[in-house]
Parts: sequence; structure tokens; C-alpha cells
Amino acid sequence: MKLFIFKIKYRLYIYYKINRMIPIIRSQLQTKEWRKNQDWYINGKHNECEIYQKDIIKAITQEHIEKTNLRFNIYDFTLNKLKNINNLHNGFEYTENIDGFQEFKDKLIYYNLKMIIDKGGAQTRSLREVYHFIKCSLEYLLQNTDKNIYFINILDGDECYRNMSKFSYLINQEKYEIIKNKIFIGNMLEYYDFYTNVLSK
Repeated sequence: MKLFIFKIKYRLYIYYKINRMIPIIRSQLQTKEWRKNQDWYINGKHNECEIYQKDIIKAITQEHIEKTNLRFNIYDFTLNKLKNINNLHNGFEYTENIDGFQEFKDKLIYYNLKMIIDKGGAQTRSLREVYHFIKCSLEYLLQNTDKNIYFINILDGDECYRNMSKFSYLINQEKYEIIKNKIFIGNMLEYYDFYTNVLSK
């Protein structure tokens, strides 16, 4: 089924699989209770949050998203194609894999998708992994300034919202000034604007 995005009176909607319009809301409103009440949500064990985010991206861009096994080495910041790092003796030296890839308008676009909801130790650990992933992508861009690459970090969920200042601190460091326009960090509503104003050009 084709997915579509609609903007009605400054609100963004996706015409989704269940044949109705679903509003795309701000991350601070994406609570545990909100997620539980979504028709697309099962129990969190079926990757349904990432699937939902990918469907919205496909609706916005009207482009397919490819799966990847690419991940960063946390020491030399190279991108490596590795499927199962748990079988490697140095497996902890790599980040999580990049969640998706698109190529259009001469741009290479890599996606990191998270929906982190509610407070807790597991959520804090997930956010720290995201922070190190983004830091690796910034360092990678410093080493590859000649490439038309964008890293898109869509951080949905109320706990992501509460911790956005940490990511602002990272991206606004002076050393990243020349490449920070190639990094997006924000929620899905903000991504829609970034796509409209930057990626679609």
C-alpha cells in the first residue's frame, strides 16, 4: 500500500496501513501510555517502533529504505559492513548498525532510528549508545568532507526529548562546525522540515 503524508492546518498526518489518518505528534507527547494505545504497537518485541518510523520516512520521501549492516568502529570512525559483531572478539569496538539507507538527488542518506520512552536504566544506556553513534558519525564526516553524505538521527519518544540538550552540546562543539549541516538530530516532525528544506533540494 502506498503511504502518504498530509499537512492540515499545521498538523502532519500519515495515511497509514490501517486505512486512516494518524497524526504525527511531538516527541514529548510520545509517552508509554500513548505508545500502548497505537494500533501499530504490539509489545515492543517485533521492532514495530522502527517499522513505524521507516513507514513515515517512506511516506515523506516517497523512496524505499534499504537495510544495512554498516556500523562505525568507535576508535578509527570507519564505516564497516558487519552483520553479527557478537561473534567477533573485538565486537564491542563497533556501534549498532545503521538502520537504513536512501540515495536520491545525489545524496547518500543514512538513518539512525530510535523511539525511547519513559525513564529507566535501560533507556539511559540506549541514549548513551545513541550519543556515541552520533559522535562517530560526526568524526566520520570530518574525515570525508568531500562526500555528499547525510546522517539522520530521528529520536522520538519522551525520554529522547528530555535529553536533547546532551545532543545539542555534542553537535555544537566548535570542531564540528564545518560539517554539522550534514547531521540531523531531532524528532519525526522536525525531520519532515529538514527533508523539505534540505534533503529534497
